[in-house]
Formats: sequence, C-alpha cells, structure tokens
Amino acid sequence: MYANNEIGVIQNIPEIGKIAKAKGVLVHTDGTQAAGKVPVNVIKDNIDLMSLSGHKLYGPKGVGALYVRRKSPRVHNHRADGWRRSRAGHAFPAL
Repeated sequence: MYANNEIGVIQNIPEIGKIAKAKGVLVHTDGTQAAGKVPVNVIKDNIDLMSLSGHKLYGPKGVGALYVRRKSPRVHNHRADGWRRSRAGHAFPAL
C-alpha cells in the first residue's frame, strides 16, 4: 500500500523498490490512495505492478486498473494457455 487513508502513512516505496530491485524481487503496490494526491512515478519508484481502484478516483464501483511493467525487468504472463482473466469468477470460454 503506497499510502494509507486511515492513519495517513505514506510508505517509502522508492527505497523499498530500490532494495527489491537489487535482490531481483518484483514490487507490487496498491496505489489507489496515493494516485492524484502524492507524486507517483512507477519508473523512479521501481514499481513493477501497481493496482488502482476506480471508485476511489471518482470512477464507477467495480472498475480498476493494473499497471504491469513491460521493460527492465519485464513482467511475464506465465499462464500456459495464454488466456487472461479480467477478474476472479469468470469462466474460460468453451474450446
């Protein structure tokens, strides 16, 4: 969680990202509370994956976004069948 709306803590994501990158670990953060309120730069902060929830950004409920880094390091989709599911509970189409 980049920023906590209940207690006001802003995590030191740039430092966490730097440490994780040095160890070869991918970084995911929930950036919903931080987006639009504090400067967020996924490149400088070494964020590989960041999720956002639409209803906290004046969007409709149930809508969100997932940032996935494509370069250095590239985050791969390791699903063998190549299908991407939009959310839990959706069935795969019949083959």
